[in-house]
Amino acid sequence: MAAALANDSPKYRNSLICCSPRTIEADSITPSSSSTSGCVSADESYDSSLPRAIVNKKLKIHGSASREEVERAIIQCKELVLSSAQCSDERKWLVRYLVELRWRLEDLKENNGESRQRVSIKGHHFIKQTTISSRKQYCDHCSGVIWSIVQASYVCTDCGYLCHCKCIDHVCRVCAHVVMTEKGEFEMSICPEKGLAAQDYKCAECETTLTFKDLWNEPRLCDYTGLYFCGTCHWNDMYAIPARVVHNWDWEKRYISRIAYQMLTLSWTRPYIDVEQINSKLFNFITELQWVHKMRTDLQWMRRYLCACTEGTTLLSPLFVQLGDVNNKYSMAHLQAINDGSLESNLTELTEICRAHITKCELCSGKGYICEICSNNEVIYPFDNGAIMCEKCNSVYHRSCWLRKGQNCLKCIRLEERKKSKTDDDEIDSNVEYDIDKFVD
Repeated sequence: MAAALANDSPKYRNSLICCSPRTIEADSITPSSSSTSGCVSADESYDSSLPRAIVNKKLKIHGSASREEVERAIIQCKELVLSSAQCSDERKWLVRYLVELRWRLEDLKENNGESRQRVSIKGHHFIKQTTISSRKQYCDHCSGVIWSIVQASYVCTDCGYLCHCKCIDHVCRVCAHVVMTEKGEFEMSICPEKGLAAQDYKCAECETTLTFKDLWNEPRLCDYTGLYFCGTCHWNDMYAIPARVVHNWDWEKRYISRIAYQMLTLSWTRPYIDVEQINSKLFNFITELQWVHKMRTDLQWMRRYLCACTEGTTLLSPLFVQLGDVNNKYSMAHLQAINDGSLESNLTELTEICRAHITKCELCSGKGYICEICSNNEVIYPFDNGAIMCEKCNSVYHRSCWLRKGQNCLKCIRLEERKKSKTDDDEIDSNVEYDIDKFVD
């Protein structure tokens, strides 16, 4: 019986996580974006995400609520929104709940009391699955198998959360799309574990009591969040951890919870990581990363040339737009491509094409610079390897000429002398005394 359960449900897969890690299969999910989000469960039980100020307001309704009950809840929620403080957690929660109530009201109007085609719970935007899946699917709530031939199921269009129709009203996990959109960054502390005592020996998601006596309900540590989860909320999925990559360039996959798995999958291509600010020393140890960082600086200058040229705008590929941004942030997909070596070849080809256009185009080449130190007629650009730019006045020189001149910018020297002479002239004019009788006949 235990072997059958282990094969049918990820809840029992690799249950002894602390003993020996094993390779598991993780099904890919295809998330989509959405502009509306909420974070409220339709369950009548207590929800830990509710602000303390509105726990006793009895706002939550059951999934089988009638149209009149939903309309009354909308009116009550509107009044509480207007009476709450601006930018407070209470108003934030109420606005999201109001969105969910309106979503449910529209669904009741369209279906006339029949089974719901769309459900909005805890920020998830569920849509009822109508096609039979060719692969085995598991419910994210109860971790049981979804027999798509005989069982109805819902899937979240934002994070890919999948659950039985009977489990839809008991979902307790906030949508990963909502969490990452609000946070806007990865967890940059390596496994910030606080211990089971800080969680009151309960699962961080469903609050199930955890114990080491029961092998089927042992606590499982999520290496991304540092929290402990039960077997239902932690399927021993494995992923590379952003914090370990940025701090130690460690790409070894580690066990994470389902919510962490969905968050990392959604945000893998989003530029959330500022390597220069978090760990600038990483550039000294990873040669490929240092080279890509140099290419990104060159792309920023190339972008100024190409954006002003009608023919150059056609060279602004998606890769150029992503890496030519001024915020210098990287996504995990970019860092993975640097580790694999694929980004190096793509960037080399891209920069060569852009460089060839700028040097040959009459409009772009006319915006080049001439070294003032050697007075050579050779046109140089800020992204040339042998060129260096003054940080104060943006004048460009040959690197060898700059070093030979003692790293002194001629333009900055002229500006300082002009400013000094102007100050001296003003002082002389202020000290001159005029005799009024000389100007009177």
